[in-house]
Amino acid sequence: MIAVAKLSVIVTITAKPGQREALMAAFDDVFGHVTGEGGTEQYVLHRSTTNPDVCFMTELYTDQAAFDAHSGSEAFAALTGKLGALVDAVDLQLAEPVKAVGVDL
Repeated sequence: MIAVAKLSVIVTITAKPGQREALMAAFDDVFGHVTGEGGTEQYVLHRSTTNPDVCFMTELYTDQAAFDAHSGSEAFAALTGKLGALVDAVDLQLAEPVKAVGVDL
């Protein structure tokens, strides 16, 4: 049997000036959806301690299909609709996790 690689998503989100708190609040509904999503192992929103306009999102999925299901969900579509007015820039990176503590890879 071939092992299916897990997928990590690392996103840097730069809010429009003064919009970081609103940006973080925009994630509330999608977090409720993610708790029932199969294949989403971690979904963490971080705020920068050095730049008041920057947040980071780290996500871990069992595989590409789980990420695709999350990205194609109605909850994710609603989130992206909310973020349009709050975000200046987004940098999304997909990665294969290779070492971790507290997570089975």
